Amino acid sequence: MVVWGKVLLTLLAGGCCGWLMLKKKVPAGILVGAICGSTLLNLCFGSALMPANAKLAAQITTGAFLGCGITREDIRHLPQVARPFAVVIGCFLATNLLMGFLIWWTTPLDLLTSLLCSMPGGVSDTPLIAMDMGADVPKVAVLQFVRMVFGIGALPGIIVMIDRENDRGAAPERTAASKPGSSDGHTGTASSLLLTLAVSAAGGIFGRWLGISAGTLTFSMIFAMLFKIGIYPRAHCPLWLRRIAQLLSGCCIGSSIAREDVLELRYLVLPALLLMVGYILNCVLTGRLVHRLFGLSNREGMLSASPAGATEMAFIAADMGVNSPNLIVLQICRLITVMAVFPQIFALILRFF
Repeated sequence: MVVWGKVLLTLLAGGCCGWLMLKKKVPAGILVGAICGSTLLNLCFGSALMPANAKLAAQITTGAFLGCGITREDIRHLPQVARPFAVVIGCFLATNLLMGFLIWWTTPLDLLTSLLCSMPGGVSDTPLIAMDMGADVPKVAVLQFVRMVFGIGALPGIIVMIDRENDRGAAPERTAASKPGSSDGHTGTASSLLLTLAVSAAGGIFGRWLGISAGTLTFSMIFAMLFKIGIYPRAHCPLWLRRIAQLLSGCCIGSSIAREDVLELRYLVLPALLLMVGYILNCVLTGRLVHRLFGLSNREGMLSASPAGATEMAFIAADMGVNSPNLIVLQICRLITVMAVFPQIFALILRFF
């Protein structure tokens, strides 16, 4: 009873802070608030606790949400974005590796943590991979949050400044965009949700059994995606369930943070600066390259190389006068490829270091 009391107290502390952050419109507010609430509980009273299966549940739910974000319309757009996507993902990988090694060489962080801190994945999903691979999760979570806030808050303004010549006459308008967790217009039911989660859980358990890096999240995502596209278009994972996964993930992270982890946050100032500079250069140079090779506008090319999330990019692009479904599909493909492939590359690199 004492153990479950600590778990409920941790969820309550994380949930209250997460709800507050969400109301204040903090990016990834549920995750950030859950980390803060459970960390404070742990630092003040030493009573934050989460069961081991909470991480598994968060990974499976996150995989289901990401997998259900792919629609048949997205698949039809793939031939149009295949070549730009190959260039964008190659540049992202090069930037990720360069920033990761720079952080490793200039700070006390280990190589795996440095690579994951630099990874252009989801702010909610990358810490789950860090937990799976044995990295320093609190530091990964902090730097992923910095990267996301920078990508959403500062990078669009930088893109506009660089692309002043195309800024005139761009009328901002909202456009329909493919969002993770959408269901191709179908109304989700409880039975379809349970079926989706069952398929995603089967994929996650299979990935865990394979023993590969980030296998649980990767295969739950792949199974959910294939299930929705090929078998059951009504497959869906609602936003509220995604938020529960963020709460579980945040509480798992926060309950593992001790006082020494907080003291070591001073080492993250330099990595944060390196990440911001690195992603500005990647955004500008990759955008110009995509513009010259494939005829996209400068602005669309730079937006395709932005490290923000696919949903956020849909609205940012529309506000900037870029209404391109190919851009959204490219961003979704980028997120899925980063989450599924980059950890395997990191695991290979670690064998040599």
